[in-house]
Amino acid sequence: MSAIVEEHPNAVNEKLIEPPAYQPPKRTPKFYANDKANYTILCPQMAPIHFALAKIVFSKNGYDLEVLPEVNRDAIEEGLRYVNNDACYPAIVVVGQLIQALKSGKYDLDRTALLISQTCGGCRSTNYATFLKIAVLKAGFGNIPVVPFNVNLSAEPNAEGIALTSAMSQQLVLSFFVGDLLMRLSNHCRPYEKNAGATEQLVTMWIERAKPVIAEEGKMRDISKLAPGVIADFEALELVGENSRPKVGIVGEILLKYHEGANNHLVKIIEREGGEAVVPDILDFALYCLTSDWHRAVYSQVPMKSYLKSTFLVWLIERHRKKIQKRLEESKRFSAMCGVRHLIAKAETLVSTCNQTGEGWLLAADMVEMMESGVRNIICVQPFGCLPNHIVGKGLVKELRNRYSGANISAIDFDPGTTEVNQLNRIKLMMAVAVRNQQKNKNAD
Repeated sequence: MSAIVEEHPNAVNEKLIEPPAYQPPKRTPKFYANDKANYTILCPQMAPIHFALAKIVFSKNGYDLEVLPEVNRDAIEEGLRYVNNDACYPAIVVVGQLIQALKSGKYDLDRTALLISQTCGGCRSTNYATFLKIAVLKAGFGNIPVVPFNVNLSAEPNAEGIALTSAMSQQLVLSFFVGDLLMRLSNHCRPYEKNAGATEQLVTMWIERAKPVIAEEGKMRDISKLAPGVIADFEALELVGENSRPKVGIVGEILLKYHEGANNHLVKIIEREGGEAVVPDILDFALYCLTSDWHRAVYSQVPMKSYLKSTFLVWLIERHRKKIQKRLEESKRFSAMCGVRHLIAKAETLVSTCNQTGEGWLLAADMVEMMESGVRNIICVQPFGCLPNHIVGKGLVKELRNRYSGANISAIDFDPGTTEVNQLNRIKLMMAVAVRNQQKNKNAD
């Protein structure tokens, strides 16, 4: 008699269990340099003057680049839908702006790609491209290529990403030479202009004049053809009460420092409250990045090829930028930019130059340089939760106040949940102190 085996009621028939079929992860398509003729490439805004000129460079090299207009609240809401809110505010801004553009219906989605900046290292900007790829897939635009700008520095026709040739690199640097110069001069003149709008008209005119020089010749040395005329025209601009306002420096995270939409038009607020905005050159940030190997080499092994390449590029850019610097030093109205080694020396009085995450030692250098050049009022803009910039920005405020009498520094956090009213109140308080200190100095004289 055979034994009867009762099946347990919870028993599972193992023969019926099969492993799930492998599902490869969804990925956005790749973009290759020889695809440029087939795509319109959308680029988020950061600095209107610089990007208007950079667009010409891309067009000259066969790329149909479109720089998106100013960011609005709807774009930020789009960013919050697709980017976790523990990411930094700039990521939410740029991703939101690009997704909003894709949803606008203005573009052929079979012929559109997205350009995004990407760094390497501890900063969350290293992940911007990944944030954007995930957002594009979630939003249902899986056929849209995402192009990180730093992918490729070769001229190979079938290379992935943007083929940044030597000629194109020189054109981009030239465009940023002009952009930095126009930004520097216009920020000084606009608060004092006798005829409202005259400064912006001059900026627009010189953007148009610079475009053919950048597109047709595009060498860094060509700044000598543009700088004298730009400076001469701004020197001739009629100003009233020049230098009567307190100068207010803007330092901090790069996108918030330059992006009018992201920083809620900070320059205009400063001017409206009776100040003159002083904004560091964008090329200073590029040079800061290029000199990273110099400082790392002291403590770790850096390939000699990389070290020599960065040293040569810094020397080349600085060599041609000195042409602008010399003209500004001869000017009776404008201040000149300083070299990267000068900034390094300023930073080393406060922090180690091994601080290379976020704005790193550059943020400290900008604040020290401003203090020592008479700009005692500083607004430090930073994304909420950006630890590197809190350390080398807000973390240095106490020491700067101890070193420099009259230092008036305010750190302003930016985040989707931060109210504009709260930011405005802090800026107004800071500006009230700046105006009062300016008046005290006048009375003392």
